[in-house]
Amino acid sequence: MKDAIRVGIIGVGGTIGSTTAILAAEPNVELVALADPDSTRRKRVLDGIKGVRVFDDYGQMFTACDLDAVCIGLPTWMHAPVSQEAVQLGLHVLCEKPPSNDATELMPVTQLAETKGLVYMFVRQSRFTSQLMEGRRLVQAGELGDVYYAETRWIRTRWCSARGWRHDKAKGGGVLLDLGIHAIDNVWFMMGCPRPTEVMAGLYCTFSDLAPPEQTYTADDAACGFVRFENGCTLHFAVAFSLNTTNRQAPATGSDLVKSETQEFQLYGTKAGLESGNLLVGTPDGVKVKPVKAPPQKADDITLQAREFIRAIRDGDESLNPGSQAVMLMQMLDGAMKSSEIGSAVAIQSF
Repeated sequence: MKDAIRVGIIGVGGTIGSTTAILAAEPNVELVALADPDSTRRKRVLDGIKGVRVFDDYGQMFTACDLDAVCIGLPTWMHAPVSQEAVQLGLHVLCEKPPSNDATELMPVTQLAETKGLVYMFVRQSRFTSQLMEGRRLVQAGELGDVYYAETRWIRTRWCSARGWRHDKAKGGGVLLDLGIHAIDNVWFMMGCPRPTEVMAGLYCTFSDLAPPEQTYTADDAACGFVRFENGCTLHFAVAFSLNTTNRQAPATGSDLVKSETQEFQLYGTKAGLESGNLLVGTPDGVKVKPVKAPPQKADDITLQAREFIRAIRDGDESLNPGSQAVMLMQMLDGAMKSSEIGSAVAIQSF
């Protein structure tokens, strides 16, 4: 490989806009080109960054530029096909989440990347936060014993995105793909990413009447369910764009409105539990509360994620967010959708 890893950017949605500036400042990385049809977005993202070629279309960039890797920040329905094109050209890929519309679409991408010895990494910047890294360390160190149950929630009282594709089922929208992928992965990552074997879930599209008339609103705005794993652990999840809740806050009265958002997760093992930043160590008479002090991060999570992508390319090593885990994560989401449709649990096959 050349001394500098030559990177192209395809779309600047999600975290990729920030990743662009981060990579431009990294040693031994050359930001070669950016493809996005919106000149205003290109100008905003490249503010102060010199020497980057710009294109309206990523195909033009592929033809004109000598690249080693690409970062993809396109809408969901374009993630898998563009990743496939890039891998076929021999390029390493960092792709915004969700990595595809479903696991079936993603498997050929990750399998081809593995065959070619390329890094395929999906965006899950929360994995690089000190909170999740410390939780994962505690599990790996056996501080919780055998983890057998976990809970995760990301609930908004009311939300309707100005970017309408998030509510458009045909374009990969819906709360399960948008928030659920984060909520589920948070605890799954700390658990050590055991293989999922079964999902039972319900998805609901309830608040379309609150959307602007011009907005397509066909995807789920709430999803809840259970995932069972090969090691016997069970995960309960609940996510919502809109839900009639105060998120367990003191309710308003009269004409007052409550509009809130909460993210939380808990892990429970045979020795201890992990919730609200505390390790709850079991004793014969109850639990002993020990605050968890995560070490300070050396950089923000998006920067650490970008550096992990470059590290994996240079070392020829698996990244912290590898394609195999992207497929299993999508299998959980696929299974949840199918379970909701057929009204029963869905088995997840190994791949």
